[in-house]
Amino acid sequence: MDKKFVTTSAAPRIFLDIGGDLTLKGQDSFEVIAKSDNPNELIFESQDDQVNIRYQGDCNVRVPRAASVQVTAVHGDGMIKAVDGEITIDTIHGDLELRNVGATRISNVNGDLEAKNVEGNLSMNSVKGDVSIRGVQGDFTITKRVAGNLNLSDVGGNATASANGNIFLRLDPAPGHTYEFNSDGNVFCRLPTDASAEISVPKASQVMVDLPGIHASAPVQAPYALTLAEGDAKILLSAKGNVILDTYTPDWDTEDFDLNIDSEVNGMADAFSQQIAQQVDSQVRMIEDQLDAQLSSLTMRLNAASLSEEQARRIEDRARQASERANVRAQERIRRAQERMDHKLAAAQRKIESKAHAQERASRHEHQNWSFIIPNPPKPASPPGEPVSEDERLMILRMLEQKKITMEQAEELLSALEGKSA
Repeated sequence: MDKKFVTTSAAPRIFLDIGGDLTLKGQDSFEVIAKSDNPNELIFESQDDQVNIRYQGDCNVRVPRAASVQVTAVHGDGMIKAVDGEITIDTIHGDLELRNVGATRISNVNGDLEAKNVEGNLSMNSVKGDVSIRGVQGDFTITKRVAGNLNLSDVGGNATASANGNIFLRLDPAPGHTYEFNSDGNVFCRLPTDASAEISVPKASQVMVDLPGIHASAPVQAPYALTLAEGDAKILLSAKGNVILDTYTPDWDTEDFDLNIDSEVNGMADAFSQQIAQQVDSQVRMIEDQLDAQLSSLTMRLNAASLSEEQARRIEDRARQASERANVRAQERIRRAQERMDHKLAAAQRKIESKAHAQERASRHEHQNWSFIIPNPPKPASPPGEPVSEDERLMILRMLEQKKITMEQAEELLSALEGKSA
């Protein structure tokens, strides 16, 4: 692919309209780079730190990490990784994949949607395929319905969604937050053993419960409600099928971090270590800021509510405990990411060393091929002036073609065979 590029600030504004597939990745350098198969048809306009990119085929784009991105349309599949700025997407006609991105708003996805590590709110209007979300630091909202299944895990803020298929939830409800889900299929909701929430199931075919201190030996009928611990969060679940409630034990699943390591590393291990360290520091600061903001917001709400001092203190303590659990999980994910980075660096280094060894062997082989030594031309076996035979001429040409002799050496052999002076 040929490319077009322009130097920008650390946080330019990017506008995209792509007729094929889009691959968009953030990078540390302050450049916007667009690659396509036909650069003559690639529209690449830049003015006042704003870059407009339009192309009818597949396009590969690199932007500064802090760039804000607005996508008018992608007529194929879309993938966006390592972009910290705000992302706005109108329509993705295929599938959409998000990794390590900032706050994102999506109007429509006609295929499947998969997102991991969203550092802010994630909202969308409708998705015609399946939705798989893991790791949203802010609120998660789907205005209309998901046509397929919804799988949601580890959301830091409020969450609201409806789906035509099944809904799979893995929640750690935070005090003062609300989680509301509606499914035409079944709802599977897993909660930590120390969850504190009011759970309400207004509609379901059956409700199956296996929670700490609450184990229903047989399904119960909706409407159904129960309170876990102090009931600091609210969970509302509705389904045409069954609602299943049970617990999970934290397993510190590792989230994906964007590690720009490829075959062109060329021994830059220190530089990559520094890059990952900067990303880890950024993740830690982001997590701490969000936890502080959530606690401050909760404190303001409690002060405005007519609660006793003891009730307010109890809710704040549980909120702080939930925040600490979230911080521990995030720190563990960062540690796992650092380990994966070390493994990738080691593998990249081994690949480079293997490539260097191969080049060295090729160089030795090439040197051996070109160091063929031709002895002094033999004395002519035929009388002077006798023409060279066709077999002899072919033999010399073949040696020349195989690079066993040089042009000068071939001329010397011919001259010697013809009885001429060299």
